[in-house]
Order: sequence, then C-alpha cells, then structure tokens
Amino acid sequence: MTLAQTHICGMNFHYFRHGLDRFLDDAEALGLPLVEIWGAAPHFYLGDRTLADARVLGANIRARGMAISCFTPEQCVYPINLGSPQAELRDRSIRYFLESLEMSVEMGSPALLVTPGSGFADQSRGEAFERCVAGLQLLAGRAGKLGQKLFLEALPPAWSNIAVTATELRTLLDAVGSNALFGMLDTAGALGTGETVTDYVNALGDRLAHVHMIDSDPAGSHLSWGDGVLSAQAIVSELQGAGYGGALSIEITSPRYYLDPKTAMARSVAALRSVLPEG
Repeated sequence: MTLAQTHICGMNFHYFRHGLDRFLDDAEALGLPLVEIWGAAPHFYLGDRTLADARVLGANIRARGMAISCFTPEQCVYPINLGSPQAELRDRSIRYFLESLEMSVEMGSPALLVTPGSGFADQSRGEAFERCVAGLQLLAGRAGKLGQKLFLEALPPAWSNIAVTATELRTLLDAVGSNALFGMLDTAGALGTGETVTDYVNALGDRLAHVHMIDSDPAGSHLSWGDGVLSAQAIVSELQGAGYGGALSIEITSPRYYLDPKTAMARSVAALRSVLPEG
C-alpha cells in the first residue's frame, strides 16, 4: 500500500483548553480525512460519557466527511496501569479498557490504543511483564470478539519498565500471542529512546499498524512539524519502503500550542502534505 495524503490524521490532545467541537471544526476546515480521538476531560472522558454519547460523536465525525482511525483513552495521567502490582489498580485498568473497547465500537473506530503500564521501578520487571501479558490477553480476546484491533504503544523509561524499545514491544506482542494486537510507532518516543523508524520496522514487520507522526527534539517532546529535528520526508520514505499503509496521526502534546492549536495542526498538515502524494 502507498502512503498518501488520505492517511493524514489529526488528534485533539493539544485542544484540551478548547471544546471538542472546536477541534472537529478545525479538522474539517483543514480537509483532514482522519481523526484520532483522545478520550479525556474535557472532551471525552469515559467516566462522564455513555455509549449513546459515543454514537453521537461518531455520527458527528462522519457527517463532517471524516473517519476515526483510533480511539485513545487517556491512560498516562489517569490511574490506569496494566502492569501494576496493585490488584485494585490492575482491575480498574482492565475495566477501563473493556469499557473503552465498547466506546470504540459505538463511535465507529476500528481500533483502541493501549499502553503496557509499569511495575514499580525497584521491583521485578519480569513480574510486571507477566501481569501486563495477562491483562492484554484478556483485552485482546474481547477485542477479537468485537472485531476491533488493539494498537500497543511503547512508553518512555520514566513511564514503563515493561516495553520501552521497539524490540521490547515486539517481545510483548509475541508473549500475548493475539491476532487482534498490533504494535505502533511514536516518532517522538523513538527519538527519545535513541531509536529510528527502521528499528520499529525491523522489530514489528507487518505488525506495525499505527504511527504517531510528529516532530520532536532529543528529549522526546511532541512538537508541530518544523519545530523539531526530525525529517518528515525521511520518515515517510522509510514507511513507504516498509509497505506501511496506516494512519499518520499528528499527536501534538507540548503546552506551547495549547492556546493556538489550529496553527500548530495546520503547519503539521501542510508539512505532511508536502511529502505525500495526493492519493
């Protein structure tokens, strides 16, 4: 499959100082074909939303001529952790992701993004890994029955001791052993751990199913294209060569863009369009 401008995807993370409709209005005005929905307050926090709300959101997005590439419930700031040694926290996390799967189905998203969580830094990584595997197997089983995909994202060392690198991500995928579970690449995260797109392509192969396509600095900041050190052209070329055909999702998270989110998104969309065929 050939990557094209139809794979560019907007994300609402850096719009959290604005309403969700503001993000959707801007995405529509920019002619975006895809959106990735970050599920968090004040936009779409599960604790405040119903399945009916998810259906309304999906219908609203489709009415604007866009589709959802992925539903990404907040799971780094909120108390969600599949690898936790605390049973109550793991149980809450599993319930949260199971509910997220139902929401994903109702809004018309084909996939749900999940992260591995972490054990305590001063305890056995192996035990945390096994706890994460057990949780992901349960979630993947449910996802398979619902016809959903799970996109698994590695986390920086400060956030996880389970899957930080592309190789560790592949090891976790293999341990879970589900056809519903896929790996993904975050270009800023890869830079932060000293990795490249090639590292992810080599590790994941045809299990690479989603990309957070953002500019970054060596610290791993999620920046608008043109504000960091990465080359959109080089990344697109590597992904093209690997046969990747999924979304290129613009996950901007730096606070510098919170008050003027559209300018940051528009610059990123323009940068990606400049290196992608119309398609």
